[in-house]
Amino acid sequence: MSNKQSPYSRSGRYEKKRRGTKMLTWLVGAGGVFMLLLIGIMVFGGEEQKGQAQDKESPQVTKEEQGSNEDASAETGKKSDKEDKEVKDTEEQSDKQQVSIEEFEELKPIEDEKGLKIEKSDDPNVERVITKGWPVIPTEMETNGEHGITYQPGTQDYEELKQAIRSAVGLSEDNIIYWDVSNRGHHQKAKATVSDKNKTGYLRVQIDWIDGQGYKPVKLEILKNKNG
Repeated sequence: MSNKQSPYSRSGRYEKKRRGTKMLTWLVGAGGVFMLLLIGIMVFGGEEQKGQAQDKESPQVTKEEQGSNEDASAETGKKSDKEDKEVKDTEEQSDKQQVSIEEFEELKPIEDEKGLKIEKSDDPNVERVITKGWPVIPTEMETNGEHGITYQPGTQDYEELKQAIRSAVGLSEDNIIYWDVSNRGHHQKAKATVSDKNKTGYLRVQIDWIDGQGYKPVKLEILKNKNG
């Protein structure tokens, strides 16, 4: 009987089965590695595509933000320019209104007074309007709140009124002419047109009575004409 193993012998069948098992194990292992590679490519490839998409969107967002910032800067610049123009216009208007006291010889007596403000007037007969914080001339009269101005020369009330007029124009009693002293539309408000003895210029003073205190100058005007 021959010793050559037949492929159909028991040992041959075992060897064939063993080789088949090894091949199957190798295929399973190779398949597992392939699946891991495929999953890795899908995961990392998706992240890379997502990152590229974000990179593409980033410049657009940056441009939008930049445009918004540029608009805000432009708006701020416009507001700043507008504010600068308003300040400049106000300063120019103030410069047009305020005039040096040196231009008016009749105001020399009060040129050193602090707080003096000189402005233009809409009144065609008024050259300039002068205002300042004139003090009240304290009264020596007894008043009960119902005081009415008396325009009768020689009375205490009239003398105090003239004192308030002189304090506004800076002229002494021996260097002033009272061209007019009269009512200003109210029993406690008066006006007076005066000049110095040389008639350098004509000034009109507005005087108010302050209850319990006395007379207070509130406005001084330089007139173009005495009777205007």
